[in-house]
Amino acid sequence: MKKIALAAVLAGVSSMASANLLNTDNLYVQGNVGYSKLQAKEAGAKFKDSNPSFTIAVGKDTGNVRYVGDYTYFGKLENNEQLNAGFFKAELSAQSVGFSAIYDFQPVSGFTPYVGGRLGLNYLRLKNEARANNGTVAASLDSKKAQAGAGVLAGVQYSINPQLAVDAGVEYNYLGKVGSNDQVKLDQYGAKLGLRYNF
Repeated sequence: MKKIALAAVLAGVSSMASANLLNTDNLYVQGNVGYSKLQAKEAGAKFKDSNPSFTIAVGKDTGNVRYVGDYTYFGKLENNEQLNAGFFKAELSAQSVGFSAIYDFQPVSGFTPYVGGRLGLNYLRLKNEARANNGTVAASLDSKKAQAGAGVLAGVQYSINPQLAVDAGVEYNYLGKVGSNDQVKLDQYGAKLGLRYNF
């Protein structure tokens, strides 16, 4: 298994080199802030919450296609319930390191529409606690998982000048499963506004 993984990494590096991604021409950095909605599904029930999110990214522009590495904080989902026997509180947070391939369409009046796909390694944390009415902790869980996920994105960039562009986009990401038996499935929907600087 280790040999197969090493071969895959070497093949990836080789393909990046052949695609001329390792030189420093046409590099850019981008920062995004936005709105992120997390949706958790468990045993047929859905729980949703919205939070601010942010992304820091480094990209390589190769013409019509861009390759981007990023760190993204997707936010957290909180669910609090008052029960007959006590109180239940749950908190689920998500952050990710990802790689995207983005296709840029033909610019029109400085506006460049784009679509893309993203693969991510997502760090998920689920904490929950049930307390009886007298304050006694009846049950608690702190589950941490690194999960592979995938997503799609679309948007438009507007070039202010050759070095600077404004970005507006939407995204969907499947973030993976978390919990003691991986019983909670997590999806993310978001809208972002960002600023891109080209070197």
